[in-house]
Amino acid sequence: MKKRPLPIRSIPASFCRNLEVLFTDIDDTITTGGLLTTASYASLWDLHEQGIRIVVVTGRPAGWCDHIARMWPVSGVIGENGAFYYAYDRRNKKMQRRFLISEKDRLEGRKRLKRIEERILMEVPSCRISADQAFRSTDLAIDYCEDVEPLKPQELERIYKIIEEEGAVYKVSSVHINCWYGEFDKVAGVRQYLKDTMNMRLEQLQDRIVFIGDSPNDEPMFAELESSIAVANIAPYLGRLKYLPLYITKNESASGFVEATATILRKRKRAPLNHTFTLP
Repeated sequence: MKKRPLPIRSIPASFCRNLEVLFTDIDDTITTGGLLTTASYASLWDLHEQGIRIVVVTGRPAGWCDHIARMWPVSGVIGENGAFYYAYDRRNKKMQRRFLISEKDRLEGRKRLKRIEERILMEVPSCRISADQAFRSTDLAIDYCEDVEPLKPQELERIYKIIEEEGAVYKVSSVHINCWYGEFDKVAGVRQYLKDTMNMRLEQLQDRIVFIGDSPNDEPMFAELESSIAVANIAPYLGRLKYLPLYITKNESASGFVEATATILRKRKRAPLNHTFTLP
């Protein structure tokens, strides 16, 4: 029997004091109703100023990730569900871009995704391709509730079936169904980021990293990280997940993110920093 997540107030102070890297999803984790709130953005700065490296892990597109890596107080962005990471060196004004699959495979994948797009639009006419599709490099994002009326369960099942018939991988976020060809996911992106930027393996950092998310496409992170947090709006999905987050907030979406980060920083406050990296 799966153990339900513990309340975020249970997170140990010792873990909070040693925390070095906080990975976080975007949609409905640090946003509410599609908006980045004042409080959640301030929380990112609070974490940054406490010496905690922030890395965004999202299904959002390459174009967004370039902006976020440059403009937010983050050390990196893992985008399109782990297809790549972007890390901006502010001192030298250079962007590091690292893809987990080759350019040849990306080009071939986009050709095959076109077939999926055509089938889905024909067979499920009430759905739409995501408005951010033009900024993507590796995947296809199907909008099932962001800018369209929420699709019916049978329509969602038909989309999943089409993707499976075409031999692609898919994950469901709180706003999109993302599908792609290639061997990567959010955890693979995290592993590559840690290897390249910190020369460390995920297993070496389990006592110093945490992830915050909200939906089924975050399950690989819940499975692989010993410490993970979900904001309260994950509740409808808990019964369908094999791997659950360790902790859960009382509040939903951005308010839950603020609750989680405030708890971490409050428990961390009395101890000196214990980080082994230099923020850009």
